[in-house]
Amino acid sequence: QQGQPVYPITTGGFRHPYPTALTVNASMSRFPPHMVPPHHTLHTTGIPHPAIVTPTVKQESSQSDVGSLHSSKHQDSKKEEEKKKPHIKKPLNAFMLYMKEMRAKVVAECTLKESAAINQILGRRWHALSREEQAKYYELARKERQLHMQLYPG
Repeated sequence: QQGQPVYPITTGGFRHPYPTALTVNASMSRFPPHMVPPHHTLHTTGIPHPAIVTPTVKQESSQSDVGSLHSSKHQDSKKEEEKKKPHIKKPLNAFMLYMKEMRAKVVAECTLKESAAINQILGRRWHALSREEQAKYYELARKERQLHMQLYPG
């Protein structure tokens, strides 16, 4: 057996997917005979297997089904309440305030119209600013947050 390959090559040039020692014949089984169910649709109790039950058979709903229906209705009502409330936006951070102020200037300077390209330019310029120049926008952002907290305490 040393000279033979583990996976013998068939005449068609394709290898068999498993070594011959691993092929299972019909008489072999992983389970003892008493654990293998018979090959008919009724269980030994006379009740058909659940996978074979026709859809016309109505099954009783359990308490958990009723509970899940109630919770989904509760979630729907929560979503409706959230829709009724106006969306409150977060206050702008320092970089967003800088972008808001400088976007028109960058658009005027560049021929680019894509928002992503303009945002990249603004990001590079923001990082090129000194700490003192950025501090102006951080102070504006702090004031925005304070105003936001006064308007919307919750």
